[in-house]
Amino acid sequence: MPFPHFGRRAAPRSRAAVRGLHARALPADLSFRAAFAAVPSVRSLLPRRAGLVLLGLGFVGAMVISSSVPALAVSASDTTVSVYAPAQGAGDTVVLEPQTIEVASDAVMPAAVAGATASVSAYSVEAAPPPILSQVASVGSVSLIETDRIVWPVLTPERRSDGFGPRSAPCAGCSTVHDGVDFNPGNGSPVVSIADGVVVLATENGGGLGVNIEVQHNIGGTLVTSSYAHMQSGSMRVGVGEKVTAGQQLGLVGTTGQSTGPHLHLEMFGADGARFDGFAWLAMRVTG
Repeated sequence: MPFPHFGRRAAPRSRAAVRGLHARALPADLSFRAAFAAVPSVRSLLPRRAGLVLLGLGFVGAMVISSSVPALAVSASDTTVSVYAPAQGAGDTVVLEPQTIEVASDAVMPAAVAGATASVSAYSVEAAPPPILSQVASVGSVSLIETDRIVWPVLTPERRSDGFGPRSAPCAGCSTVHDGVDFNPGNGSPVVSIADGVVVLATENGGGLGVNIEVQHNIGGTLVTSSYAHMQSGSMRVGVGEKVTAGQQLGLVGTTGQSTGPHLHLEMFGADGARFDGFAWLAMRVTG
């Protein structure tokens, strides 16, 4: 009775039969190398596995290279980017803090700095007042520019003797009406011009006035003359026609002419020649 090929009653298969399903039976006398070469399925697997190994090695090498080279060096973009440029992500912005200045609480800020603006209409231009033209015999026409600064003729104006006006004659031939003010700062003290002006008289022999200098001034548009008398001989530092400034030295206190002792005799008068109290006039106008 033949056994069926399939089912529970199927005849058992021999080992050789089972092996024949996957490969050809090998001759008994072949060596292992010959047997290995004789199996085509094994030989065909070697090239494929070698290719996989090479492919794996290549992938690993690519990974090593990509991780060791900077990203900018392997970028596919043609744009060159400096490696020193700050890295910013999409949408990143740089915000700069505003600059501030710390100012002390007691500091005075100019109007322009404080934010105030000056209107152009706030400024006006005024023409300078015209000069006074004075005719001096030995000089000719003298142009006098208006001046504002007025000073005392000596360093110690509080030291005075005779004032302006009536008095008892201090010496024979001295006037009982004093036309000036006598300052007593001491012999050799400097005598200065009371304001800017032009010297119109400078003499060593002024009669009873002795060494005498006269200076014309333009004070507030008015012609005023100051006269400095009894100065030391040889002490004059200016000459006729010379321009002087307020406080400029003219000479030294002395006792020349009709004098009872070293002092400065200051006379002041206007365009009409009338003398007035120089001390009272200076006390109201001295600016320095």
